[in-house]
Amino acid sequence: MNRTFRFNWKVTVFSILCLSSFLYLGFWQLEREDEKRELLSQNAHRLTLAPLEAAKLPEQGDLEGVPVRLVGEYHEPVLLLDNKVLDGKVGFEAHQLFLDNTGLFFLVNRGFVPMGRTREDQLKFPKVHDKPADILGRVYQPSSQILLLADQNQTLAEFPIIVQDIDVKKMIAALGERVYPLVIRLEVEQLGSLPRYWPSTVMSPEKHKGYAIQWFSMALAVLIAWLFFSFSKDLNHD
Repeated sequence: MNRTFRFNWKVTVFSILCLSSFLYLGFWQLEREDEKRELLSQNAHRLTLAPLEAAKLPEQGDLEGVPVRLVGEYHEPVLLLDNKVLDGKVGFEAHQLFLDNTGLFFLVNRGFVPMGRTREDQLKFPKVHDKPADILGRVYQPSSQILLLADQNQTLAEFPIIVQDIDVKKMIAALGERVYPLVIRLEVEQLGSLPRYWPSTVMSPEKHKGYAIQWFSMALAVLIAWLFFSFSKDLNHD
């Protein structure tokens, strides 16, 4: 029994669309794998660097993970970044102003603070403002800089302030002081440090490679299906 090629334009168009989409997604995942490996390598290298003093810290460029040393004291207010979860508990990440001896303010992410039974409950975390401090941290560059206070009527004189995102520019305007434009994530065992979970990458390179294999497998399945439907059995006998 022979098979005869029968062109079906609907099946062909559908197969081409699916095949091209799956191949694109597969190669995109491979690109993400390379990017993650480069990121992890960069982070590992920066772990070995000596911390920069505040006066030598640049304000632009690729600064993710750059170690920083700050000498000065914490100041209020504290911004509580909403909708954070740690070990199954809902809460906030506490960001507090730190005035370095250079006269420049920094916004330091101290770590996680669990929420009480309601938002009106007083939060339990150590206050460290007005205490001399010599602390170490790392620059954090969020993927999005579109950051707003949860309530536009709130002022920075209130304590603490629950926010949906961190707006450094808004803080600069409200304080009338120089504030470093990026957040500093406080290292462990530093004055004011709180529990945290800050992985360098959410998804490992191996997972990206696994997803790429899945997309390529689906592309192969589409090709096999197109061949199956395009070559039908010839039931006519001589």
